[in-house]
Amino acid sequence: MKENLSETEQKVENYNKTLTTSKKSFERVKEEKLYADAEINKLRAGKADLEKNLSESKTRISDLENKVTEATKKVENFEKDKNEITSRMEKEKEDLKNDLTQKENEIESLKKELKTTLSNKNEQIENLKEDRESKANEINELSMKVKSLEESLEETLAEAKGGPQLIEEIKNIMIRKGFLSDREFDELLLKLE
Repeated sequence: MKENLSETEQKVENYNKTLTTSKKSFERVKEEKLYADAEINKLRAGKADLEKNLSESKTRISDLENKVTEATKKVENFEKDKNEITSRMEKEKEDLKNDLTQKENEIESLKKELKTTLSNKNEQIENLKEDRESKANEINELSMKVKSLEESLEETLAEAKGGPQLIEEIKNIMIRKGFLSDREFDELLLKLE
């Protein structure tokens, strides 16, 4: 009986040791679980922030792509308009040159006619002088119109040179920073005005 009691006590003591060890292991596992839960919560918060930043970045990229597309369309339309204006101006300039040559030829013809009829027709000479002055005024007006058209063409060409420069500056900013702010885009557009 003593042996059974001693054996039972030994079992109880072993069981208590095992229980103590199990409690310690359980506490350690519990602490590790709390630490792991805290880390998971941190990671979840970090993931949410990253997802929010990613969403915002995608929106900004989409906005910038839309702005670049709009700017590209404007430049293309500007180039098309510039080409049409240039072509029209060249035709008008050529027409005006032809008109000017024709008027100059007419004036030369009138001068010859005046020389041949000078001795006999004083009254006719006066009329022809007035006609000559009128033609000279027309020539001056045509010359001024040609000059005005040339200046307008030069201004149009000067403005058109800014389009490719705008695209180049946008590309440089995108390469350097990865995005283009509204303020930067507005400043670039102001340079073209």
